[in-house]
Amino acid sequence: MKILRYILTALLFTNITFSQDLEAKLHELIKPLLDGKKNMSMAVGLFDVNSETPRMFFFGKVSKEDPSKPNENTVYEIGSITKTFTTTMLVMLERDGKLKINDPVQNYLPEGTTIHNFSSTAPLKLYHLATQTSGLPRLPVNMVMNKDMDVNNPYKKYGEAELLNFVNNYIPEYEPGTKYLYSNAGFGLLGYAMERASGKTYEELLKSYIADSLGMTMTSTIINTDMEKNLAKPYNEKGEPAFNWDFDVMEGAMAIKSNISDMTKYLAFQMGKTEKMEFNEGLKLIQTRRFETDIPNTAIGLGWHISETMWDRTVIWHNGGTGGYRSFMAFIPETNTGVVVLSNQANDVDGTAMEILKYLNR
Repeated sequence: MKILRYILTALLFTNITFSQDLEAKLHELIKPLLDGKKNMSMAVGLFDVNSETPRMFFFGKVSKEDPSKPNENTVYEIGSITKTFTTTMLVMLERDGKLKINDPVQNYLPEGTTIHNFSSTAPLKLYHLATQTSGLPRLPVNMVMNKDMDVNNPYKKYGEAELLNFVNNYIPEYEPGTKYLYSNAGFGLLGYAMERASGKTYEELLKSYIADSLGMTMTSTIINTDMEKNLAKPYNEKGEPAFNWDFDVMEGAMAIKSNISDMTKYLAFQMGKTEKMEFNEGLKLIQTRRFETDIPNTAIGLGWHISETMWDRTVIWHNGGTGGYRSFMAFIPETNTGVVVLSNQANDVDGTAMEILKYLNR
């Protein structure tokens, strides 16, 4: 009994010490960003080594007018982390027989729309869209060249007609599957094809496949009334007020809004910490290296980037950004550690998030 009491006391002391050290480390990393006005607020969710319980930390203030710290309900735009939701649902749709990942994209376009292939023997497939090897540009040409585009809310008026016009007129410069080119246009088209295959909107797919299943009650492509009450105001790189972004047909690229409570649930799911959805084989498909990118020591899976770090760990990650927000999510399968960082100012949080993850693996 004395030995057991000693072990429990030692473990408790170790956990308290680590907790104090962790909080001190987070302050060390984040305080300079707040003091330097690089980030208005930051919400951090993480899993320690082999921990099944997430921890959340909050820094800064939700707006210039409101000095309150963010909390677990504070809503942020997560930007391109949305792409990992899109590829997760893509695999779920294949599981349910709604599509096949190696199907030609043309199969899911309406009559009168023809996608141009680089060659007649190599059709563009859903797989190419999901691995950023489609050869499509970062943004649709007719969006970039549109003089009427609202730079403060660039995706709002870009709808189905505009996307199909782009598809009909774009001549690819590369064979699909031969070059990594990060493309919001490609993921917008992927989300659209998934809608066509399923007969559901992207928002309906998000709710039925992921949000409802994981209890993510504040995760949506649309800022509803409850989310509006908890929304952290957006700020640009200089700390000036920015605008929230609205999406039409390009939802699959970067439309999701969420909070740190929901995003730690999503992180846990991607790390295989929940059996709710019985999706471990699907996670393997999404998180397997598919194609080498132009980022050093980094390949891409289905949506997720997979990097080999100089501290001998494999990191699976994605970042995100809109006009007034930045986000980053990463995890290390070998040590069962993960982190997600949300901010309501358009300065990167990638480095900070990676330093947190590195600290968890020290």
